[in-house]
Amino acid sequence: MILQTGVEFLVGLSALAKLFASQAEAASKEKKNYADKLEEAEGDAIFKYLLLISVASLESYVAQTRLQAEQSFRWSKIVAAIGFVIIAIGVAIAIYTSVRGTIRIEAAYLASLSGVIVEFVAGVFFFLYNRTLQQINLFHRRLADSQQLSISLMANSLIGDDTRRDEARAELAQVLARSVVEAKPPA
Repeated sequence: MILQTGVEFLVGLSALAKLFASQAEAASKEKKNYADKLEEAEGDAIFKYLLLISVASLESYVAQTRLQAEQSFRWSKIVAAIGFVIIAIGVAIAIYTSVRGTIRIEAAYLASLSGVIVEFVAGVFFFLYNRTLQQINLFHRRLADSQQLSISLMANSLIGDDTRRDEARAELAQVLARSVVEAKPPA
């Protein structure tokens, strides 16, 4: 039962990994498509394709980071389970030797210590998984910002009056400059 559940879980993770890999590949294809269109673009369409390339790049990064996070989490759980099994074996050896009256329990200590070391490694893997999730959140925020910028510039290009469009574009540039300065991480 436990083995069957573990196998089903690993099959599900494999399918998830394939999904994330296909998302990354699709984003890369979109980026190339937009780059091809950028070569022929003129006027405001240049900004549109530059932003779409940026969004496609961020989508690719997010998909790759999700794949890395999924793999990191999977290995963290596997190593943690192995560490638990080793510790359990060490405890079982200790109990067995004490029940039999055998004084030598070095094997139990060694097995338990090995399990603790493996659990430490699993903890490092979980830490790396957490860092990967933080990276996903950063990419997501940047993706949302890029999409908002893209929509703003496309809406700006729809303004018919050249003077109003230029004023709106200048205001948009000021807002963007302020947001870049405000979002700059401390050194």
